[in-house]
Amino acid sequence: MTAGTTLSHRGHELAAPTGFAEKFKSILGNPYDPDTNPDGFVDIGTAENHVMLPDAAKFLQDNPLELSKQNFSYGEGPWGNQRLRKAMAGHLNRYLKPLETIQPDDLHFGNGCTALCEMLGFTLFDEGDGILFTQPVYQGFPLDFGSKAKVKCVYVPFHDVDQFSPSCIPKYEAALSAATAAGTRIRALMLCHPHNPLGQPYPIPTLIAIMKFCNTHRIHLISDEIYALSVYSVPNASFSDHIPFHSVLSLPYKDHIDPDLLHVMYGMSKDLAGGGLRLGCLFIKNKELKRGMDAINQFHWPGIADVLIATKMLEDVPWMHNFVATSRKRLAQNNAIARELLASKNIPFSTKSNAGFFLWVDLRDRLPKTNGEGKRLEGVERERELGERFFGNMVNVVPGEAMAAEEVGFWRVVFSQDERVLREGLRRMFEVLEGVEGEK
Repeated sequence: MTAGTTLSHRGHELAAPTGFAEKFKSILGNPYDPDTNPDGFVDIGTAENHVMLPDAAKFLQDNPLELSKQNFSYGEGPWGNQRLRKAMAGHLNRYLKPLETIQPDDLHFGNGCTALCEMLGFTLFDEGDGILFTQPVYQGFPLDFGSKAKVKCVYVPFHDVDQFSPSCIPKYEAALSAATAAGTRIRALMLCHPHNPLGQPYPIPTLIAIMKFCNTHRIHLISDEIYALSVYSVPNASFSDHIPFHSVLSLPYKDHIDPDLLHVMYGMSKDLAGGGLRLGCLFIKNKELKRGMDAINQFHWPGIADVLIATKMLEDVPWMHNFVATSRKRLAQNNAIARELLASKNIPFSTKSNAGFFLWVDLRDRLPKTNGEGKRLEGVERERELGERFFGNMVNVVPGEAMAAEEVGFWRVVFSQDERVLREGLRRMFEVLEGVEGEK
């Protein structure tokens, strides 16, 4: 026990005040609704597929759960039952188009991809080992891998190099060498594919180059393909930069990487608007890793109601086909709306985004120079001050600092909300930015 606390050292570490929980209680506990709660928080920071929530809810209303007494037992255990495995394997075979058919027993289930990341943190890493991430990257990974498994995040800066081209490999090599020299053993590379927050899939030559890099250094490649079906053509946008999505499993990956080193993550929370269905799966060929994951799966057991709902959705192939097509259409429409509104205010953003729920927005020239007390701010303090002002104006946006951005002043704006919510969120953002402009 640590002095001055009744908790263990690790408990004391976890209990250190960060303001994270309090902030999100404020946001999630008081959601904006244009009709019933117009003064609530507008959340254009949390990546959820709100445009498809009504359709997902209607599916369950039209296909209610029929629970038997068996469903109130432990069933087939915490790893995902055979019916679910078969349904998910079929879904992934239809949409990921793997070179080799995914078998039900290739899939390992947990109660969400966050849980799977934590499980990988315990099975692939020892405490203090490192995992390579791009800059920027999804802000949840440091918690997923670090909170309990104590895995170190090692970020790869790309500077002027395109991280979506094979020319990114020397940057990975440099980060690996620097970490090794500093005493951190790199055990894996986590690839967001499509990328969060940049909203781009990786082209095939880059995927092959990354697989070869991992194989050369005998490190695991975890391909997070949770946005695999959220790839679309944006209306009125230039398509010259838009890259189609190809799963690593659709490639002859065995020619480039040891299958024991390649793992692919998918789940219900993004493409399928099932964030509340705590269910994720991992494609694994490594038998030893499977046994290790099995050994701790009891701590990440998916609930039977979640499993049954997901299974029903995955088994209804015609419904799923329509759902995915509708989702792509609505996401593309909202992407275009967000682009149009940002452009109307001359705010730069990444025009290459054609996947996921977000745009990477450049506010470097719109950061406040002073705080409310007139104190001059420098560097990341300016980004934090703008974040406080957004929060004060009841709008949540994710700052680049949280996503390990290489430069201060970038923000992830989520456009997958209902259109009225999206427009109100951007209006509140613009209101704050106009206030900053008035200070200059």
